[in-house]
Amino acid sequence: MDLRLSHLRSLVAVVEEGHFGRAARKLGLSQPQVTRHVRALEDELGLVLLDRTSRRTQLAPAGRAVLPAVLEALAAAERVRASADAAARSAGGGVSVGFVWSTLPAYLGPLLAAVGDGHPEIDLSVRQLRWLEILPALRQGSVDLVIARSLHESSEMVAEPIATEPTVLIVADGHRLAGRRRVTTDEVRGEPIIALRRSLGPAAYDALLGAARRRGLEAEIAQHASSPQEAVALAGAGIGIYRLPASAATPRPGIALVEIADAPSRVWLLRRPEPPGAGLLSVIACARRITPRTPGIGAM
Repeated sequence: MDLRLSHLRSLVAVVEEGHFGRAARKLGLSQPQVTRHVRALEDELGLVLLDRTSRRTQLAPAGRAVLPAVLEALAAAERVRASADAAARSAGGGVSVGFVWSTLPAYLGPLLAAVGDGHPEIDLSVRQLRWLEILPALRQGSVDLVIARSLHESSEMVAEPIATEPTVLIVADGHRLAGRRRVTTDEVRGEPIIALRRSLGPAAYDALLGAARRRGLEAEIAQHASSPQEAVALAGAGIGIYRLPASAATPRPGIALVEIADAPSRVWLLRRPEPPGAGLLSVIACARRITPRTPGIGAM
C-alpha cells in the first residue's frame, strides 16, 4: 500500500476547513492538487472518505473511521523528523536548551557564558517554553534539556535538581508586610493572592492550592493573571500578594520583595531518558555549576 504523507495532510486539511479551496490555501497548494491527493488516497484505500456537496465537504462514515489513524500517522512522521533533527544536532555538536520564564533571567546568561568559555565547539541554541510545552518539546526532540521548576507531574523524563533558592512575595509598598525582610507561610494566612491562570500550568496550579490546603490554609485568590508581569502589576496595585522564585523577581519602585522563610524553590534539569551524548553531557555539567544571583530582599 502506497500511502503518501502529502495525501494524508490534504485529507486532514479538507476536514478541518470543510472546503477544498480553503484547504488548498492553508497548505499552499492549488485546489486541483488537493483534489488529486484526496482522490488518490481514496483509490488506494478503496473507500469514499468525504461527502462532497456544493456547500460543504465533510467526512463520510469511512472517513470518520480512518481519520484517527491518519492523524496518528502524521504525528508519527513528525516524531521521526524531530528525532532526526535531534540526532543531527548531536552529531554536529549542537545542543538545544529550553527555559521557562522563571529560570530565563538568572540561568540563561550564566549557562551561555559557561558553555562558551569551556566548550566553544558546542553549538548551543536556547528557547523559552511555556509550561505546557516542556514535555512535548522534550519528547519531540525540539530541545535536549530544559531548565525549569518542578513540573508537579510524573513523566518518563530524567529530572535532576541543580539549585535551591528562596521564594519571595511581591507586595505593594503600603502593605503590612512591606517592611519585613522575611516571613513564614503561616504569617500570610488569609492574604488574598494573585495567581496565574490555571490554563497556563494546570499541574503547578493544583499543586500550589493543594500545598496550601495541607497546611490548613485556604487560598483566597483575589484575581487571576495571564502573565507574571500582569501578576506583579496587580500585586503592586494592592490587589493581592504574588509569590515567585527570588531569582525571577525584579525590584522596582512601588513594590517590596519579602522572603518566605519556609518555602524554597527548586530548579530542575529535565532531559529524555536515553543516554546523553558528549555535547549534552558537557552542557549538563555547566548547568550544575550555575549559581544564580538573587535580588535584594526587603522594601524597594
